[in-house]
Amino acid sequence: MSYQIIHIDQVSTLGPFYFFDANLWLKILKPPIAPSKRDTKYLNFVERFKSDPNKPKIAITAFLLSEVINRFLHDEAFKKYCKKNTVERPEKSYYKMVYRTSKEYIEDYTNLCDDIYAYSNIFTMINDDLGNRVTIDQLLQNPSTSLDFNDNYYYLLAKLNGYPIVTDDGDFFVEDVPILTYNNTLIEKAKSVIEIKR
Repeated sequence: MSYQIIHIDQVSTLGPFYFFDANLWLKILKPPIAPSKRDTKYLNFVERFKSDPNKPKIAITAFLLSEVINRFLHDEAFKKYCKKNTVERPEKSYYKMVYRTSKEYIEDYTNLCDDIYAYSNIFTMINDDLGNRVTIDQLLQNPSTSLDFNDNYYYLLAKLNGYPIVTDDGDFFVEDVPILTYNNTLIEKAKSVIEIKR
């Protein structure tokens, strides 16, 4: 077992498949108006997929797609809607009863789906393998204490398929799967493990 934390600038050639976590997809689909250096590194990495002659792909599961869509609609679009309508502390039911019945929700959802589809030439849908190759025992009998459920599932799926994971999540310190990142926390953790093993 070994840690393979790789600085995203050190990736000179692209392999056939990668797995991007949900946080990265949110940056890709709705980049900040003034992206930070960190955001720019990831956005530039994605741009490489468009021009690489080997046509590498980003693997996406229905599970990941669901997480990305739901998080964007809840965390971004809904907050924007509340701000626009001067609703500071919406009731729990406000999302379903008001926002989801609004024309803004339809526009937000449709636009997000269009934005995702715009990347369809560089991603490929893969089987979730939940209940098959990624078993309930793996997920529930010995749950990861360092990763949330979704990230642990993504890790197991990437490990099974040999996909490097591209992430900016500082918690994604896992073994046996290459992790490509610009996150200094992950890079420093990897350095400290190497120093300890010497």
